[in-house]
Amino acid sequence: MTAPPRFITKEIALLLQARSIEEHGGSHGLRDEGGFESALAAAENRYLYEEASLTVCAATYAYHLTKAHAFIDGNTRIAAAVSETFLELNGLWLDASNDEVVDLFLAVAANQCTRDEVEAFFQAKSRRI
Repeated sequence: MTAPPRFITKEIALLLQARSIEEHGGSHGLRDEGGFESALAAAENRYLYEEASLTVCAATYAYHLTKAHAFIDGNTRIAAAVSETFLELNGLWLDASNDEVVDLFLAVAANQCTRDEVEAFFQAKSRRI
């Protein structure tokens, strides 16, 4: 029997956001706590109810955290950090250039990319550590 994935807790996500703001600038804090918690829960719900793969769960974090606009600043950065941290916690890494990742997350934020397209990107670019 395989162990269930290690999901990102609210505390870890908030620490990642704080670190991102310290490194790259912007304002600390949540704008929409409910939206933030819902976006975090989406990945685990897909795993539990749809038997989603690790890459689909990572893509779900990426998509829903970007779309939630839950933070005052750094929403796309935190979405990228959470999705990549989730992969790493579960033995995968995202084999994509910084430009590819930035382009993907900016496309999601601009409504130019669907969740299915984000899932395809994570599936194609994720590798075992």
